[in-house]
Amino acid sequence: NARYSTGIRIIDEQHQELFQIVNRLRQLVAEAGDRTAIENLLEDLLACSERHFASDEAHMAKVGYPDLTQHRAEHASMLTSLHELLGRFRESDQAMAMMVPTFMEGWLRHHISDGDFGFVTFMKARNLV
Repeated sequence: NARYSTGIRIIDEQHQELFQIVNRLRQLVAEAGDRTAIENLLEDLLACSERHFASDEAHMAKVGYPDLTQHRAEHASMLTSLHELLGRFRESDQAMAMMVPTFMEGWLRHHISDGDFGFVTFMKARNLV
């Protein structure tokens, strides 16, 4: 969705990858897909999130983004939640996986709109984009 485009290519590509994983997970759960395949997608979502957050934070640190500490805390909180969700899925059944796409999609939309766009505004104000 163009609404979530930051204008920073690498960040936008990473966001798209996250949404694609969430969409694949939603589809697999809706089709009552294989438990192992769902677990693998949850692991992919976690790994992709970790890579994206590290990249995001590196860009922010490089340009001296003043809200980096808060942004980093949001990332850490999200990773904790994803680890917990993956753990619960491993203990439970597919019902937990059904919650993950909705949770992750809502979080991504909020985080991009409220968090990442603050960074984009900062970058544009300094002609860094």
